[in-house]
Amino acid sequence: MISLPPDTHLVFEDRPGYLYARVSGPRDNRDISIAYWTLVAEQVRLRQARKLMVVEALGEREGDYEVPFMVDALIEMGLDKIQVAFVVNRIDILGAMEHGEILALERGANGRVFDNASVAERWLRHGGS
Repeated sequence: MISLPPDTHLVFEDRPGYLYARVSGPRDNRDISIAYWTLVAEQVRLRQARKLMVVEALGEREGDYEVPFMVDALIEMGLDKIQVAFVVNRIDILGAMEHGEILALERGANGRVFDNASVAERWLRHGGS
């Protein structure tokens, strides 16, 4: 069973037209990312969501974080089959996340990275396929 550390929180909301997920905690690492994305993918399946916004409000990144590995993992979870808006709160990782967006698009996914939730919501509701 996948579980998050006790100081990492994941909440879900059904919003008009999409599933909203927000993850928060004091740190980020590969295990935390895999754990929360696995839980998100499970909720996408259970709720039969076609569109998803994930807001990541995690602290400092610990250890290696391989963007291609994470993109492959998200595709294996089936998240390439839906429209995904990923909102990051840390401007210092935005470039790496945009690199992940490009890799995901090249692999057939329909996702974008944002630094602003209202712009992400507008894209989910009115842009993209």
